[in-house]
Amino acid sequence: MSSETIRPQWAKADVSVDVCGESCPIPELTASKRLKEMPPAKVLEVLTDHQASVDVTLPDLARGMGYPYYAEKSGDLYRFFIAKR
Repeated sequence: MSSETIRPQWAKADVSVDVCGESCPIPELTASKRLKEMPPAKVLEVLTDHQASVDVTLPDLARGMGYPYYAEKSGDLYRFFIAKR
């Protein structure tokens, strides 16, 4: 997860995708496609229950694109935010 311990002010979804029940590489591929479709200065929220996506593939995607990210967990659900710049 990101180094932030509390949700940053920018982590408010403009676009949300639900990939619960999907495993790698679907969450990353879905997020990548949606980010490419979004205009700059928007935030993508990825809802997932796949921990490996939150621990590895989604952070790698965000870092590779140079976008900040933040993740939080609520029960079995992860909310992963990526700010497109």
